[in-house]
Amino acid sequence: MHQVNDSQAALIMLSIIEKQPNSTSENIIDSAINSLYLDYFSAAAALDLLIKQHLIHISENKSEVEYTALGKPVNRLNITPEGSAVLKALGNTLPAQIQDFLEKLSTHEKKERTLTAHYSEDSERNFKIKLEQKNRNQVIFSIELNVPTEKMARDICRNWQENAVEIYQALFHLLLSQDNN
Repeated sequence: MHQVNDSQAALIMLSIIEKQPNSTSENIIDSAINSLYLDYFSAAAALDLLIKQHLIHISENKSEVEYTALGKPVNRLNITPEGSAVLKALGNTLPAQIQDFLEKLSTHEKKERTLTAHYSEDSERNFKIKLEQKNRNQVIFSIELNVPTEKMARDICRNWQENAVEIYQALFHLLLSQDNN
């Protein structure tokens, strides 16, 4: 196991959360341990630091299908705009080995997540679009839109397939007001 200081540990955790949006803290900690840079206690301490500094946000989804041993819905972690700014400024300072791990993690995460984008024409000649993201058959994100042209529907579906993580994160940041911290 490599030795890292608290700041590096927090930066590693922030990077993992960015690569695995809407994951549980357990999944994030497992990924951190698999990096061989953090043990359980370092990862948990880094998560606490990120929460206190408002660099990540914890949410409990009302329609959650995963539950804790106590029967409560699991909490999901996402990076905040402040966390994204920190990562943008300092992400390149991570060691090459951890950057390689994060790239492999990102590739693995993309395989675990299933994206769907469909559109159909309704009776009024509008186009209804349904965009979804699933993680191991659990719907993580779903949105339906109506647009006036088929070209718009095709473009939205294509953009969803190419940029789902960025779109999801942008929507999450916009919907999460600063007053709810």
